[in-house]
Amino acid sequence: MDGSRGTGVRPEESVTVTAQALLPMIWADPQHMPEQLAFFAVRRFGPRAAASVERRRRRGPLAGDDELRREAIAHGTRMTIVDGAALGGPFALLMPVSFVAALLSQARMVLELAALAGRDPRSERRVADLLVLQDVYPSVEEASEALRTVERHPPGGRGRIPRRTRWSLVVRMAGLLGIVGGGEKQGRLRRVVSTALIVALFAVGMVLPLIWVPALAAIYRQNTLRLGAKAVRYYSRGAVGHRVGQRRRLAHMPTAAGLAIVLRVLALAVVPLAAAAVVAMADVRVAGGFWGTCLLVLVTVSLVAAGLWFLRCRLRRR
Repeated sequence: MDGSRGTGVRPEESVTVTAQALLPMIWADPQHMPEQLAFFAVRRFGPRAAASVERRRRRGPLAGDDELRREAIAHGTRMTIVDGAALGGPFALLMPVSFVAALLSQARMVLELAALAGRDPRSERRVADLLVLQDVYPSVEEASEALRTVERHPPGGRGRIPRRTRWSLVVRMAGLLGIVGGGEKQGRLRRVVSTALIVALFAVGMVLPLIWVPALAAIYRQNTLRLGAKAVRYYSRGAVGHRVGQRRRLAHMPTAAGLAIVLRVLALAVVPLAAAAVVAMADVRVAGGFWGTCLLVLVTVSLVAAGLWFLRCRLRRR
């Protein structure tokens, strides 16, 4: 494992750029998408998670473990929303990249929580932990057994897989993120329902991107907070003391940053509707009569607003 052999930390880079580096490995080994993602996350983010925890401890030497955990979960939630919710309209073509970026942000959060619990985030054991926390496998033993047959560094496979396989991967990613029902070993009916939900979101997002973005942001916030609390419980197994009280505090942890992002995006979603209402009140006709003009304004303003939001997020990350 790369992280276990060296302690050097790579320079920080956008999670989206990191996701683009992972995608060829997923295309090369689609049946092991969760495993490849977990291997990659530990290799790339294990050293960074350890360094991040050290920085937090130095920055707040009097901070307790609960405070540090809440900070790690809040930061992971915020990054998951920023990296994964910029979809819709023409950006729907970036769906695989955005889904993988969101999953990597969640994985980094889990690795930081592992480091706070005294576990080595660079160890390959964290790969099995991630898969259990994502409900890919029911136990660490089963995950570890399955990982024995998974290739660590599959050769690149950019886009050379059938479209049906690529789509099933997107649905499975959505399952891991909690957008639809779990993406692993679904029955036929559940697969149909999950696929229908993704298609519906895609269709709505093509027309009104900023209706999709706040929905994804809210889903990511809820499920990342749940994953963070689950990881804290997982790494606290066998600990003594105030574990029950700790769970309650984490369940009600302040999430002002995540809520602010959701509220900002919801405010942006009102802009296209307001623009269409103004055009209707002004009795402007551009194309296709009254309804055609309103629809044109609604879609155009929504795409422009989504583009500005997307660029703003990327510029802030840089």
